[in-house]
Amino acid sequence: MIRIHILGSAAGGGLPQWNCACANCVAARNGKIALQTQSSIAISSETSSEWFLINASPDLPRQIERTPPLQPRGDSPRNTPVAGVLLTNADIDHALGLLLLRQQEMPLVVYAADETRTALAWLDNMLARFCGIEWRKLGTDFQSLGGPLAFRAIELPNSVAFQFRDDSSGATALFAPSAGKISEELRNAVHVSDVVVFDGTFWSDGELRGVRPGARTAREMNHLPINDGSLDLLHQSPARRKIYTHINNTNPILMPGTRERAQVEQAGIEIARDGLEILL
Repeated sequence: MIRIHILGSAAGGGLPQWNCACANCVAARNGKIALQTQSSIAISSETSSEWFLINASPDLPRQIERTPPLQPRGDSPRNTPVAGVLLTNADIDHALGLLLLRQQEMPLVVYAADETRTALAWLDNMLARFCGIEWRKLGTDFQSLGGPLAFRAIELPNSVAFQFRDDSSGATALFAPSAGKISEELRNAVHVSDVVVFDGTFWSDGELRGVRPGARTAREMNHLPINDGSLDLLHQSPARRKIYTHINNTNPILMPGTRERAQVEQAGIEIARDGLEILL
């Protein structure tokens, strides 16, 4: 069995975003919709006490403190069940949390594409005085993470997606929180995975321009919009659960009662929330 914890479900800046007074941020501050921390996911197998993180957000310490399986055991002063981090890309909201893991004794194990490692070279200098980083390469074939859990990388423009497999049960889960394009390989993975956790950053391509004139489009930011990009793809997938995550504070699907949220729910797709647990 695969165990999954959605630690954070928001895009960069979280919900509410510190400098934003859009409808969703105002509603979050007033307690009308739930606050969300920045996107990160924890995954493990049923038989293992080790957990791996998919991206390490700036909110990681808070996320660990509200997720007991990620907290240190009481049998020694310093320990952690977090065995490593897998990075989808070098975005600040995906990688800054690595700095917050610096107090451990052993080098921090990080799986990343070569271009991500190059972009994050500054982290080597920052962490060299602490635990350091043990960089590990990604492969397109399944590789073991210990026990029955294995994973492979699916290359995308400026990012990767990760597909996990439990070799004891055959269950599979796909994570693609930053997808600017649907490649044939990604499409196939969406259709054969039991759980799909997908990029739900923006509803529409020009969404940000409604609050910030001249802002880049969703596609320019390497995020496929929901309405004319990923909604049909996920709707047609036979996956048992399909979930949007990495949701920007401006996205109307966050607000109950909106037309956009209704379309997502009618398509059989869930909207991630912080603390969501999935057993597969």
